[in-house]
Amino acid sequence: MKKLQKTLSIILAVTSAVCVTACQSDSAQQNTVTTDSMGEISFTEASVAEIDEEAPTGKVTYLSYETNFDSSEIVSKFEKKYKAEFKQIMCQSGNAYFDKLGTLISTGDSPDLVRYEWRCFPHGMSYNMYTPLDTYINIDSDLWKDMKEISEQFVYNGKHYYYPHAITTNYALNYNNRILEEHGMTDPMTLLNENRWTWSAFEEMLKQWCDMDPNHIGYNGVDGMIFVLTTGTKLIDIHDGEIVNNLRNENVSRCMLWLENMRRQGLIGPTPEQQQATGVSGGYTPPDTAFVDGNLLFLGMNPSWTYDAAKESLDKKGIENEIKFVPFPRDEIADKYYCGINTFGYLIPSGASNIKGAVDWINFNRFEEVDETNIAENKSKALSTQPSYFPKCSNAECGDNSENSDEKGRHIFTDEENKSGMNICPVCGTERKEKYKTVWTEEQYELHREMMNPNGRFTMLFDHCYGFSDDVTKLFAGNESLMDSPLYHDLSFTSLVESKYDVLEGYLNHYRDIMKKNAEGKIVTYPIENVVSE
Repeated sequence: MKKLQKTLSIILAVTSAVCVTACQSDSAQQNTVTTDSMGEISFTEASVAEIDEEAPTGKVTYLSYETNFDSSEIVSKFEKKYKAEFKQIMCQSGNAYFDKLGTLISTGDSPDLVRYEWRCFPHGMSYNMYTPLDTYINIDSDLWKDMKEISEQFVYNGKHYYYPHAITTNYALNYNNRILEEHGMTDPMTLLNENRWTWSAFEEMLKQWCDMDPNHIGYNGVDGMIFVLTTGTKLIDIHDGEIVNNLRNENVSRCMLWLENMRRQGLIGPTPEQQQATGVSGGYTPPDTAFVDGNLLFLGMNPSWTYDAAKESLDKKGIENEIKFVPFPRDEIADKYYCGINTFGYLIPSGASNIKGAVDWINFNRFEEVDETNIAENKSKALSTQPSYFPKCSNAECGDNSENSDEKGRHIFTDEENKSGMNICPVCGTERKEKYKTVWTEEQYELHREMMNPNGRFTMLFDHCYGFSDDVTKLFAGNESLMDSPLYHDLSFTSLVESKYDVLEGYLNHYRDIMKKNAEGKIVTYPIENVVSE
């Protein structure tokens, strides 16, 4: 038996009726959530429960908007290993997601798991929507110790509500190296390996590229936040019980003015004329079209899917390519090579009925992440040049009457048949239809792995600027925001800071006040936001 901290006391404080419709799937209409101005939900930690670690995992409920996640391979492996049952509760993303979770907690129907979202920290934690994990999971254990430094970036009032089991590379500079070769430019991968991939090197490449042709675009993609992180400074940091606004920090200003200056020189983003012609008002460019016309040098986007999408598009169009990516350039003044990251993991809501099952799921995902067999298999699949086929026979008149057929009598190839490389239908002899498969290079695959390794040459930072309310998010993302506008809309960062700093402070003071109350053990309420359906 082991004592585990559990969030128990759940109070519904509503002075008049609260009407909340059930959350629907992603494809459904927006839900209606109505409450009067006094509607509140509050959660407080009350006592310690004893939980038997040897008890069965049981049924684990998961609130999510991921379609058919409960039938995924990872769930099947979990259910088989732990003899468990995994039940998914569907919900929309956005505000409806947090409103639904708050309602379930308040009515005593808490799910056992939710996936980490940016607004979980500090927004959700501020309202005590989750259960601390410190007593459940030993972060210094062999399984978790590599994630300790990352986990420390998500501490709320001295407690760990979130241990990410994986790091994701949301940000990288993607490019077609064939274009660089054709124009006599140095491969950034070479500069990276020689520790010369810096702000200066990046700027020089943009100048070289844009000087060649007025249609050339040096950089397009994510906004200034990821560049700021290379200085080792977060826009909004949360540590030691403090919420720190770094908008006026010297490193932040230095970085944003550098980007703003490159925008003025025509090195970043499409021109206003190009934006008008394409209908793209910001820095977003779909990876499957980004490199087709050969005008864009760098696309700042998640390489996990940009690599596949860009390469498939170019391959199918017969455009010679060598899609590659590197981390964002190193700030020469910074003490380390800092890289911005995102994380992936799960939290246990307040009042969850199956804490044991939820902890089993969290540990299981970490096991899967570090398992050497899984790592080797994933690499083998990514680098494999073996053909990939559609799962069913392409012959509409296949005539398979076995259990391995669909409703139209088409043979469904078994795992054994797929593993053996069978390329002809064993029932009708039709040649299997091959589908496109992206083949990674070992160089890029290993770099991708390194960019998810917290113990490698990159120091990984996560910025919390998107972890508050929608009002705060809008200050950092959008056409007139602090991070987008200096790169893509020719607005002054200095002027933006002066006009928005006090507004941001007002929003942050609200969360500072909540953090202080939580530290003092006072009840903090979670208001269900008014959502009106069409």
